[in-house]
Amino acid sequence: RLGVDAYTLVNDFEAVGHAVAQAGPEFFEHLCGPEIPIADEGTISIVGPGTGLGVAHIYRYRQGYHVSPTEGGHFDFAPLDGIEDAILARMRKRFNRVSVERIVSGPGLLEIYETLAAIEGRAIQQMDDKTLWALGMAGEDSLASAAIDRFCLSLGSIAGDIALVQGGFGGVVIAGGLGLRIKDILLRSGFDQRFRAKGRFEKLMAAIPVKLITHPQ
Repeated sequence: RLGVDAYTLVNDFEAVGHAVAQAGPEFFEHLCGPEIPIADEGTISIVGPGTGLGVAHIYRYRQGYHVSPTEGGHFDFAPLDGIEDAILARMRKRFNRVSVERIVSGPGLLEIYETLAAIEGRAIQQMDDKTLWALGMAGEDSLASAAIDRFCLSLGSIAGDIALVQGGFGGVVIAGGLGLRIKDILLRSGFDQRFRAKGRFEKLMAAIPVKLITHPQ
């Protein structure tokens, strides 16, 4: 029915890996780190929050590149402050194991929002994650906006962890439609400080260019 001789089915973030490897520099917007292009050779980490958390990496070399899809969105969530401790404690009541995807994904905003409401002693309004994102992005609900800021902080921490695990020192790319929607918030949220905050490796992290892929597809 497709009218092709052969086809290959791939993981969605394997496809994103090919896009990152082949897209021109005009499709990357700088987020933090040195304002240089992602490397022509070496490993580049790709992280994409959406309905889940997509993770892949590409290895570029002179003759071409190789894409490795992963399930990196399912490693354990590691809190860095009291609020994230509270998020984890709240989620452990429902899940034996809390992965990063439970928090840094579109639906994860609800978990952050409800924890912030509990901390402030506010009633939790029942709504879906799409409504919550819309309210927070529009600035119509201060708690939803605070939840999005917190989401960006956690994304920074997790993107930095993934770069360390994969050796993505040639660059990190934030992909997916959600990344585009929160671009301006990422730039002012503290994402960059969280990305770098890796103890003795802070200087190494500060030398990694972090980009947002902006291609409309």
